[in-house]
Amino acid sequence: MDTRRDDLWTALDIHPPKTFSTDDIVQIIAEVPGENEEFSWWWLLRLTNHKFALVSAWCDFTGWDCQSGVTVEEIRETIADCLDQAPIRDGSRRRIRENLTRQITGE
Repeated sequence: MDTRRDDLWTALDIHPPKTFSTDDIVQIIAEVPGENEEFSWWWLLRLTNHKFALVSAWCDFTGWDCQSGVTVEEIRETIADCLDQAPIRDGSRRRIRENLTRQITGE
């Protein structure tokens, strides 16, 4: 079971974005996992149109089907452009941009 895919697909199923669908996702390039009621999830996605999407999502302690939300932060031409739009840190002081970048570079 790929929990990265499960969380993303469930979040997008409940909160479908206006700019793409799950059928448009080719790959989850990087993820900063979240935690119910605590931290937002962050995903960097490769889309079928050869663009990249930066997506964040959150949910309460009961999961995605109660109180939750998804934000498509950016859709850009390059991974670097998406990373430039990722927050350096989130409210919990996690290093979002650094974490995504390290996954892309294989660190």
